[in-house]
Amino acid sequence: MRDEHTDGRDALTGHSRRDLLRTASIGALAAGFSGCLGGATSGTDTTSSGAGATARWAGTQNPDTTCWDFDENQSEESEGCGLVYPVFELKRRLDSREDAPDMALVDSKELCSEQSCMSKLDSKVIQLGSSSVANSAKIWPENEIWSIPYTFPVHQRASIGYSFVHPTTWEDYWVPFAKKYNVVPIGFDPPGYRAHLIGTGSDPGTPVTSPADFENRKIRTTQSEVISTAFDELGMNPTTISFSDTLQGMKSGVVDGLEIITPYAVAAQITSITAQVTLTQWAPGLDPIWCRVDFLKGLSEAERTAFAEVTADLAEQSIQRTDRMYERFQGLSPDAPVEGSNFHTQGPDDEPVQVNWLSEEELDAWRAPVNPADNRDLYDDAIGRVHDEFTDGFFDQLHDISRESGVPDQSRNFTLDAWWDDYLDQI
Repeated sequence: MRDEHTDGRDALTGHSRRDLLRTASIGALAAGFSGCLGGATSGTDTTSSGAGATARWAGTQNPDTTCWDFDENQSEESEGCGLVYPVFELKRRLDSREDAPDMALVDSKELCSEQSCMSKLDSKVIQLGSSSVANSAKIWPENEIWSIPYTFPVHQRASIGYSFVHPTTWEDYWVPFAKKYNVVPIGFDPPGYRAHLIGTGSDPGTPVTSPADFENRKIRTTQSEVISTAFDELGMNPTTISFSDTLQGMKSGVVDGLEIITPYAVAAQITSITAQVTLTQWAPGLDPIWCRVDFLKGLSEAERTAFAEVTADLAEQSIQRTDRMYERFQGLSPDAPVEGSNFHTQGPDDEPVQVNWLSEEELDAWRAPVNPADNRDLYDDAIGRVHDEFTDGFFDQLHDISRESGVPDQSRNFTLDAWWDDYLDQI
């Protein structure tokens, strides 16, 4: 089992099924990635000049505020990092291997927003793209199923990543998904929960812990239909505006708050105008790297093997790092905000953000009105769409997988047992 503090340069002390399938080592890594997107090519070809395949990637992740290796005490290595995300590390590892495809980074400001990058992937402008499962549902509506609140148990982040790449999920969701959309996930950030933030312009001065405290408040969120449905059920007013407008609005009070994957609030400097964050643990915070299947199938056998090995290693490490990243680096734990963490040092005037860790009774006030186990009719469209298009009964499978005995008690104990290359021949 790989220790959660290590990366692909370290030897394994245990072996998952993935390790037994690998026939080549990751190899020596090159020097640190320069963090510049300016050199990205502008063509749409998937091959470079005689050197093999090239994948063009776009997403909203900024190399100046994104890291892979991190230190919860905000050392020089992780200074300025708000988001732990593998895409720049993916390029670095691919560059270190002669048998791997090339990867070109496209400045997303020139190409798309956080809610439109997937259309560029769909139209073959890029081969790789990053978008949260919630935002991706605008293009691929079946992905709404991942954002149904409280599908996953609270206080168990490992269950999210475990379920997302479970063999049953690959067989009954990602294979039919890929057949329909020609896309599969090949990486992701450490999976956690989305949270609710209140801006400094709307801070009541007392802890906001219940749905009643958020009632009628204007809260920025994604374009997910199931999240908007849950907002309505809980009495909140969802709105979809840009991060820049959200920054101004939360400061002035025009927008009361934000529902988001918390590391993105840090990376976008939204924590600087955040008075409180309420850890409702209601929907997964998961931002995959999506890849076109025709690109994967067009790789040579050596390139495909190398790409599978590198992406599998990063995916396993992402899930293993989840608890440490959220609890220590972000500082979102029962002891929050943890001294030296992002939510401790990057709040208003560099002071701590008030973190509301909810009791079981407080969590139940959020969960009871929108829990799919008791309120399935709220999500009939999202669930029925997947059952009709992909696999009948998949939502019930997903709910059960996230609660089965194989879910590790801590994310560092996760091992990857199935990956996209195991199923490529079925697509």
